[in-house]
Amino acid sequence: MIICHSRKFIFFSNPKTGSETLRACLAPLAEVDIAPNWRSRTAATPFYPHMSPAEAHAEFRRRGWDWNEYERITCLRDPYARLVSLYRMIVAVDGIWRRARRLGLPNPSFARWLRWSRPDGRGGGGRAYQRWRRYGAWSGRTWCRDSNGRMAIDTLLRLENIDADFQPLARRLGLGSGPLPVVNSRPPVNLSGWYTPALSRLVASRYAWDLAHYGATEPCASSSRGL
Repeated sequence: MIICHSRKFIFFSNPKTGSETLRACLAPLAEVDIAPNWRSRTAATPFYPHMSPAEAHAEFRRRGWDWNEYERITCLRDPYARLVSLYRMIVAVDGIWRRARRLGLPNPSFARWLRWSRPDGRGGGGRAYQRWRRYGAWSGRTWCRDSNGRMAIDTLLRLENIDADFQPLARRLGLGSGPLPVVNSRPPVNLSGWYTPALSRLVASRYAWDLAHYGATEPCASSSRGL
């Protein structure tokens, strides 16, 4: 998350959408201290990296800051690729899942986890402080709302088209031009190996808003995507 009072913008770091690249690029413009994580928040430093627009909107109101004066920016990603990326991260870092593997017990399959997850509410599961996991499974429609349920985002940047989408914003903010540096990227994965037709339909139903704004296709018709 980046808040800049002088240039009047807020960047919301939507988990698993390539937002670390944007955070790194916008960091020199940050004018508000951000807590390292959700558990490190204090009354003086309530903002944290993956804070949702709804949470930030409520905090702006508490502080008497004019929310409507700020351009509100976030990233969006093809949900088919995003959900696989989120699942792979959970497998890699979840302590309970890792302990189960050490005991020879299988982790929940991608299909089982996906059916259990939600595009809102508990999202991708996990503990309260694992905001990246909860919000990582939220739909764009859910993520992009303020505390009153209204659309909170002015500028959506699509991960797979990030260089082109970012250039108009970069010019408005006086950041110059040129390709963005890539942060925390992984090799591409063939998504067709992760999705059955039934799972593809489930994602299409849950994330219809994202797909309408993104123009993505189902994995069986997609090329490999970077995760």
